[in-house]
Amino acid sequence: MIDFVKYLLLNYSEELLLNSPLLTFFERVNKSTGEIGAYQFAKFQGLEFKIFYPTETHPKGRITVEGSYHKYWNNGKHNYNDFSIINVNEVLKDLEVKFNIKPNQCYLYQLEIGVNLIPPIKSKTIVNGCIFYKTTPFKSVFTSDEGNYNQVKAQQFYVKIYDKRTHYQNKGFTIDNEILRIEKKHSKNTELHKFGIYTIEDLMGFGLHNFKPILLEIWSNIIYYDKGVLKSHKNNYNFNSIQYWNDLTTRQRKYQLKILNDLYKNDSSSIKNQISKLIDEKVDFLTSKLYQINPLYIELKQYNNEYQNQRNKVMI
Repeated sequence: MIDFVKYLLLNYSEELLLNSPLLTFFERVNKSTGEIGAYQFAKFQGLEFKIFYPTETHPKGRITVEGSYHKYWNNGKHNYNDFSIINVNEVLKDLEVKFNIKPNQCYLYQLEIGVNLIPPIKSKTIVNGCIFYKTTPFKSVFTSDEGNYNQVKAQQFYVKIYDKRTHYQNKGFTIDNEILRIEKKHSKNTELHKFGIYTIEDLMGFGLHNFKPILLEIWSNIIYYDKGVLKSHKNNYNFNSIQYWNDLTTRQRKYQLKILNDLYKNDSSSIKNQISKLIDEKVDFLTSKLYQINPLYIELKQYNNEYQNQRNKVMI
């Protein structure tokens, strides 16, 4: 469930990183002026370590770590498979062994939580059906690392939904099934602090299973256009129009949204209901301690039969 993290290392000596045989640090230099950047950096298996030089604000300098725990677990290669609570703990233990980084030293700035789902229809169709998150329309975004995805930027977080299979196929990976990614990225730590989460240790103490209602709330607040359910409804085309929703008054919008959601609730085949169920089941599965998905750095194709069979049951 955890993917991207960004944190400040507290009470940590930069010499531990500088002297590590696993890291090679570089500096960015302005070719025109010869000026050196504000920090030196090293990358290792999906994580970037930055050692900032002293400033007036930080006279002793500072050290940050950012990147994907999920990719780290896959040797920096990808994050399209599942990533359980057991695997998160494996990563934390590995970072402590390799770099002497302890969870209580990691003061969180940003955190990304989400799930990879095998959807009942094509991921692209679901992504295109996501019209709004609450009152904000989704925007198509492209980055070199994550490819194309649909996103809404709120004050404290981002909501993202995209076709992860297509993204990694474009990178040369062979993936047999659809993969839909739904995630919430805390771009600021204010909301995390409300849960008593300040460090990675706090995060693990809070419990990843407690993010299930947060992810379900994210999905429930998405205005979704389900062509299959709405094909014979009088507002079929209106419900798929950003302009239509924007033109409604607050009262009208609330009324029409209730009509839309009631249609979905009363139709067991609705994508809205099916995705909610998949999120619920996937979070339970990933936070269960009964199954270990993989040892560290093992590729998806090497999953054992017991796990694969259980995974298929969850996705049916």
